[in-house]
Amino acid sequence: MPHLTIELLLWMLLAFLIGCILGCLFRKLFGAEAEPVKTAAPAAAVATAATAVAAAPRPHEPAPAAPKPMPAAQPVATGKPARPKGLAGARSGKADNLQMISGVGPKLEKTLHGLGFFHFDQIANWTRDEVAWVDEHLRFKGRIDREEWIPQCKLLAEGDMDKFNRLYGTGGLKNAAGVTKSGSRTRRSKKK
Repeated sequence: MPHLTIELLLWMLLAFLIGCILGCLFRKLFGAEAEPVKTAAPAAAVATAATAVAAAPRPHEPAPAAPKPMPAAQPVATGKPARPKGLAGARSGKADNLQMISGVGPKLEKTLHGLGFFHFDQIANWTRDEVAWVDEHLRFKGRIDREEWIPQCKLLAEGDMDKFNRLYGTGGLKNAAGVTKSGSRTRRSKKK
């Protein structure tokens, strides 16, 4: 009985291979190669023409103000993002308190230390590719940009605590009651 099963499987494999070969031949002989659809250019031309007509001054209306230029697009990372250069250990044996960054807690701080990031200036100098690498590596899905880690770290590295507190509050630092506070972390007091 097992030899019949093997024979059946071999016949099915042979039929599959013949079907693949015939399918490729028929496609090459009778299949028309599809041309790429070019719809983006005409749509862009229509949009540009519509904008030009709408922006043209009318004889009885004052000329509209010049449109504001759009901000430059961030370069899209191509290929594999570059890993940021980390340090083997904190400079002078003392790391910055990365928990001051909004969105960084104790566990994430340890993870960043494990990757070699101990100081605000390291994070402040990340490029777009390096941010993409950290996002991908830690599965953040854009969290670094959403929570503005780089602008926060630039202010913290410069020591501009007034501007940092004005823009970001106290970052991620909270007291025992869960309220954000300025300065260093406090420990919970033990209840007697």
